[in-house]
Amino acid sequence: MFHVLEGGIAAWESAGGELAVGDRQRWAMDRQVRLVAGALVALGVLGSVAVPRAKWMAGAVGSGLFYSAVSNTCTMANVLGRLPYNQGDDCDIERVLHELRLAD
Repeated sequence: MFHVLEGGIAAWESAGGELAVGDRQRWAMDRQVRLVAGALVALGVLGSVAVPRAKWMAGAVGSGLFYSAVSNTCTMANVLGRLPYNQGDDCDIERVLHELRLAD
């Protein structure tokens, strides 16, 4: 059974209606990038004790972060954004409106 909510969810909630709200919290993408980049750098530095060439992984991550800042792009964020964890029901209204304008 479906109902049309006059005034939308906000009106339903203010009238005391119950809402089912998910408890899943996702980290912001920039936080995820910092976590992965920091872990890769730490692994590269620590790994270089046993395998000296591992230090180049830390250098590659640093170079990637530098390029990301200069070009205002982030390949790591693009990759992380494709993970199932980051797929969800988030609705970025500005992005949706931008895509609708592009479709015209």
